[in-house]
Amino acid sequence: MSEYVFKMKKGDIEIELKSDDSKFIEAQMDKWRQAILEQSK
Repeated sequence: MSEYVFKMKKGDIEIELKSDDSKFIEAQMDKWRQAILEQSK
């Protein structure tokens, strides 16, 4: 089984997400993508 690890950092804030659940990762990535698109309007 695969493990997915995502690390993001902006300024002093750092987020690390680890999961072996591809459905969870897919849903989380979609949420982040939507948030980025909303910010860029």
